[in-house]
Amino acid sequence: MNKDIQTKNIIFYSIFFILTIVVFDIVLKPESHINFNFINNFFKKITVSQNIAPQRLFINAWRIAKNSYVDETLNNQDWLRWRTRYVKHIKTMDDANVAINSMLASLNDPYSKFLQSELFSKQKMILDSKITGVGVLFNKAGDEVVVNHVLDNSSAQSENIMAGDTIVEVNGKKTSELDMDEIIKSIETGKEDTVELTLKRNDKTITKKLKKTDIPIGTMEYKMLDNDIAIITLSNIMGDRAVEDFKNILIKTNDAKGLIIDVRNNYGGILSNAVEMSNLMLNENKIVSINSRVNAKYQIYADNEKIFKDKPVVILINNMTASAAEILAGTLKDNINAVLIGEHTYGKNSIQQVIPMQNSTGLMLTTDKYILPDGKDIYHKGIMPDIVIQQKEIKSPNEDLQIKKAIEIINSVMKKDEDNAII
Repeated sequence: MNKDIQTKNIIFYSIFFILTIVVFDIVLKPESHINFNFINNFFKKITVSQNIAPQRLFINAWRIAKNSYVDETLNNQDWLRWRTRYVKHIKTMDDANVAINSMLASLNDPYSKFLQSELFSKQKMILDSKITGVGVLFNKAGDEVVVNHVLDNSSAQSENIMAGDTIVEVNGKKTSELDMDEIIKSIETGKEDTVELTLKRNDKTITKKLKKTDIPIGTMEYKMLDNDIAIITLSNIMGDRAVEDFKNILIKTNDAKGLIIDVRNNYGGILSNAVEMSNLMLNENKIVSINSRVNAKYQIYADNEKIFKDKPVVILINNMTASAAEILAGTLKDNINAVLIGEHTYGKNSIQQVIPMQNSTGLMLTTDKYILPDGKDIYHKGIMPDIVIQQKEIKSPNEDLQIKKAIEIINSVMKKDEDNAII
């Protein structure tokens, strides 16, 4: 088989995706409303440590996609042809990898992907909000490997690697000639303590030698600004503690007169986290609508868990604000008139599940799509800010024009409220 067939990026290395993920998104795991059919209930009983023949692994992936992919037409194609085309020719795991990724690529969905052992392990680490490596989240599209996000407190950050940089070589090997498993192993999970990256930034070529470390993926922090304004910075919406941490911060900042929520460069996270975090700020409002192949269309409403004390809210967004972060920003805009400042968001409206498979592998598959309360489809369009302010690299907090504008808006609303109280 042709091993040069290019595979799609994973959501969190997009993060969003990865996007990546890629990421990352870029992975969102829906709640129990997703009802698997018999085939998928069977797969729940398996463990990733089981080893089966590569041919059988391909057939399992084919069945899962056939029964669970959000588009029942599977991109308007005869899905049986993939089984007929490949099954007799698969002898090795490399064959299975090429066949499964080629099959999934036909869906024309950058977020549906076969996760070999390295990718599957990496994805689980991201979902647990921890990672080992140099701190770059990236995606591969064609021959290009592009950095989507640089994690705080990482060697990549200390060496000034930036989102948008293109990784052209890893340890002297061209990334165009490597698959994602090989790239991830070299940068993140390999035994070597360091990795040398050659990057392109605009017309410049940069070479950096980076040290691999254990990096906790921070989710949020807050601080009080002047005039009793609080700012909450959400770097992602991952991990089991995200909702509880957000709740505690809301309680601590409830006496603030205004609130800024910063989701710039937030590549998203888990759908249920976004819903529950929104729920803490709403009262019986619609949070999001889900289009599911299994349950058709249904709506999710807030359920009287609100602890947020009403006050002016401004949300900072940019074109790297994706997925679950878009749900949070969009639903607060539509329901409590939060003012959005910055640039349009990424525009990811799909939900993925990471489904464990045998041979220490997994399948990342789009199973649902969401629509924000206003009914608009943000796919590839994103959410437009109420106030557009573009800014380049920020060297100090005083240069953050978007935060300055947010403070200005909150102060203006607070002054109007005081004037009305006097009257």
